[in-house]
Amino acid sequence: MSDHQITTLSEFLKHSGARYRIFDMARRVAKISNEDFVDIEKTNQPYPYPLQKIAHFGIVFWNPDLADKHYVWFLKFPLDEQGLMVQAARDEFLVMLLDRVGECMLAANEGEQIQGALKDSPYTFKPRDDKMAAFNAQASVSLAVKPSKHYEPALAYFTGKTAAEDWQLLSMQGVADVAIRLSDKQTVSAIANTITNVPEPPFITFSTFLEHSQPTISLVESLSQKLDSLLQAEQLNIALVSACLRAVSNSPAIGLVDQMVMQVLNHKEVGQDIEVLATLSGRLWRIFEQADLCQLFVERLAENNAGYSGFSQVLADAMYMPGLRESIMTALRSPARSQTLSLRVGELFGQPSA
Repeated sequence: MSDHQITTLSEFLKHSGARYRIFDMARRVAKISNEDFVDIEKTNQPYPYPLQKIAHFGIVFWNPDLADKHYVWFLKFPLDEQGLMVQAARDEFLVMLLDRVGECMLAANEGEQIQGALKDSPYTFKPRDDKMAAFNAQASVSLAVKPSKHYEPALAYFTGKTAAEDWQLLSMQGVADVAIRLSDKQTVSAIANTITNVPEPPFITFSTFLEHSQPTISLVESLSQKLDSLLQAEQLNIALVSACLRAVSNSPAIGLVDQMVMQVLNHKEVGQDIEVLATLSGRLWRIFEQADLCQLFVERLAENNAGYSGFSQVLADAMYMPGLRESIMTALRSPARSQTLSLRVGELFGQPSA
């Protein structure tokens, strides 16, 4: 195959001779099937969870004859108003790639040549430390390789086998590995019994990594109980409330999670906090697909403690997500909306206040 016949990154990966896995690196670190990646590249479907109108990908690839040697590229591409990949940017990247690596990246003489091929490219990025740890954890599971050496100490901590005050000894990668590897029922049960009693720093860190996992109902039940106690406390801790919401955001226990969301939105002070509202829209965006939760959310957002700027910024981010704009617009236009929401909508669409 000659260079001009390779028109997509998918084709390049396929014909390079490499095996590969692709991960979404935007709002949540999650595996993307090769078929979905092809459709995203060909603009047959929008990129599912855009972050600041940009698609973020992590690509792991390896020579099938050297399965223990993996390479990673982190790539970002702009999206148009419909959330579709801007193909001109992808094409520019592909030309650069073919120029530097050639048709077969596995033909490069040294691994450094492969890894350094995209140095200084405007389409590469370096993930934050927590995203990198989540990526490493997800990739190790997907590739069926062992977790990091930090896994066992972190597992011992979150299953209550080591003292709660010893959290300073934990590695971020170890915590990520534990959060992603929640397949053993006994382990999950032990974590569910321990998690609500750990100090705030390790709890928040663990919650951050649970965003990229799928915590089961027993763990969500513990987090729900913790949230309930936080909402009843005289001294509110918004950071911990937000952490609870992040932790359950990708759980399949949707009914229980929705109850937690409703409980938060119905709490007068917490339900108006912009940090909490941004957490809900940025991690639990599926609530916008439910009319009652969507309506309650926009009402609370209209009353948020950051004023109009908080209202407009959160809405702009949420409405850019594929498939959510219509349901949000329906809630904003509801004839039963409050006067406060009506005023915010008027500001949003440039109508002068009465």
